[in-house]
Amino acid sequence: TSPTLMTALTQAGMGITPERKLRIPVALIFPAKIMGSGLGRNHVYRGDYDIQLFDEETVKKYHLDRLRFGDLVAIMDADNTYGRIYRRGAVSVGVIVHSRSYVAGHGPGVTTLFTSAKGKIEPVIEEKANLAYLLGLKKITEVK
Repeated sequence: TSPTLMTALTQAGMGITPERKLRIPVALIFPAKIMGSGLGRNHVYRGDYDIQLFDEETVKKYHLDRLRFGDLVAIMDADNTYGRIYRRGAVSVGVIVHSRSYVAGHGPGVTTLFTSAKGKIEPVIEEKANLAYLLGLKKITEVK
């Protein structure tokens, strides 16, 4: 993660809570159970894994129709420490890097930026949690 992004996230509210968790602004929060292609890899230093958008009720429930390139998102019960796995209580935060797909198991891609196997990340919804806004590439009115 770049120093420029870390500074922008800190200015957007990232920091340590009294409970000693890392608070991170995110555009959306959703469960690991909807993740597809990319699960089981033995590393996360490159590549991504995909959010499955095939169930309309799930898309509506988690507002996945609002996803934008560059959005920071929190995946609950996802541990990306040594690969991408389901772990109850874990939290991973990543960035949307590609759009949806109509191939089974595929969808918008998430590249991991932060992960905690022990749930030491506290995601906080913030509409400005998008790389274009955080890095000064677009104004928030253009990001909506």
